[in-house]
Amino acid sequence: MQRVKITVEVDGEVVEQVVEHVDGTLEEREEKIDALTRELAARTLQASVDQVAVERPLFRRRGGNTDTKGSSQGH
Repeated sequence: MQRVKITVEVDGEVVEQVVEHVDGTLEEREEKIDALTRELAARTLQASVDQVAVERPLFRRRGGNTDTKGSSQGH
């Protein structure tokens, strides 16, 4: 059995950490560690996207002029 610790830091701050005990053959341990790494990466990426989505300014304002390029005006 091996104790695996995976830590993700952003700007020097720990944002995610997983500690698991894995056992089995070398191939089984490799697969378990790979799955842990992918799961942690997905959660970390989603948290990053969520943070950016909240802070990102709108590219264009809603309302007002709703005409789009190439549309007929007055028809």
